[in-house]
Amino acid sequence: MNKQPKDGASMLHESRFFDMTFRGTSNDLSSVKIFTNKNSFEVEKQISFDSEYGQISSLEYFAGSVLSSIILALLEQSKKRDSIIEEIEGVLNLSLENPLTLLGVRGYDEEPFIDKMIVTVYLYADLEDDDFSDFCNNALNHSPVYNTLKRTMDFDVVFKKLI
Repeated sequence: MNKQPKDGASMLHESRFFDMTFRGTSNDLSSVKIFTNKNSFEVEKQISFDSEYGQISSLEYFAGSVLSSIILALLEQSKKRDSIIEEIEGVLNLSLENPLTLLGVRGYDEEPFIDKMIVTVYLYADLEDDDFSDFCNNALNHSPVYNTLKRTMDFDVVFKKLI
């Protein structure tokens, strides 16, 4: 559906969409280098079950992106209201279904997927309870990562007011 401005002129694509392109290469055929607009990073594993593994996996980048998007949305909205957040911290818990498939365990071949994510955000903001809730939910509406994922999976965000 292409919305029309009041004057009847058609809207520019750029006024409704921000298109991004990423490139990934694997020169050594064992890791992937991702190129963004101005940066790059390398990923060697989708997920690691090895507690000694020192690199960041794809799943960890994904989870970090989800958590940072939510926290940054809150901080950005706070700045628009003269920095009402004084402290903030978040915790993301995710549940990966069918992990044994990734380990290659015989008899397990169901598709692995993230079944559920719960984000708990602890923040100190000088707001009364109703205003606190309204502020947090409004800020969450400004997170494109959250707004995308909430449509595709069991995804809860809980806000805890620090006193």
